[in-house]
Amino acid sequence: MHKDFEKLTHYKYADQAKWYLNGFWEKGAEKDADTIWNFTQGFIKFDEKKVNGTELDEFWAHKFLESIGETLTVLELRERLKKIDITCNGKMALLEFLAFQFGKTVKEVVEAPQGQNAALIREAATKLDTVQAALAEVLKALETNKAAEESFKKAEVELKVAVNDLHSQETAFQGQIDALEAKINDPNGAAFQKNKAAAELAQLKSENPLPLRKAKISQEAALRKVEKGAKTAEAARITLEQKSVETEKAVEEAEAFLENLKSQPANPYGAIWWMEKELAEAQKYLPAKKKK
Repeated sequence: MHKDFEKLTHYKYADQAKWYLNGFWEKGAEKDADTIWNFTQGFIKFDEKKVNGTELDEFWAHKFLESIGETLTVLELRERLKKIDITCNGKMALLEFLAFQFGKTVKEVVEAPQGQNAALIREAATKLDTVQAALAEVLKALETNKAAEESFKKAEVELKVAVNDLHSQETAFQGQIDALEAKINDPNGAAFQKNKAAAELAQLKSENPLPLRKAKISQEAALRKVEKGAKTAEAARITLEQKSVETEKAVEEAEAFLENLKSQPANPYGAIWWMEKELAEAQKYLPAKKKK
């Protein structure tokens, strides 16, 4: 019996949780489902293997117990772990913790009924995998979209600065022209001063001064950057929208499949609840307009 239990403790955390939920769904596990979900996320958080982990060593088991309000001394922890560590390997598997937490024996856990419809459950799991893969694409598209929007906003700021600088240089240039023309047209001005002003004006009009040329070049470059940024941002937005729609369709298909599965007799209701929970969690990462 202990060997069978030990085999179960080598399942990934989510599978350990589903085994417990399936087996004790109608014996109180249904009302504890969210708590068990949170315990599972805690194990995943403290395991460097994350979702692929199966058990925590003494140090991380201590951290997990602290996270749920169990403030124990090292000696107290070790005594607690001796009671929890059914497999006696110095580590704490999720299923060991759940059995201890909810007062289940090894025999009860091992013999806990897992329901039927295994083929349908595998198909549902495949659909959930499709959702997770699609969600990964959405998250990637979200990052790309965010980066594109930030780059576009930065380009707009640079363009505004460049436009203001160009306007300032043009105003200064026109001011020089106006001042020279005023000297030329001054009826009281001396002839040599008018001639000098006329020569300066001709030279000024023949070629824009360096600051103005630089300002025009900067403004043109900034404008091109904005135009390019706008195209990139629009492409990223369209991609994000497409990926979101694809993911939403995958979610709807999985939800419909699970809803139909629930009507079948002798179901592993814990596993079904778990997949519905994963779908709900996945949708939290979709853009707001795509959330249900």
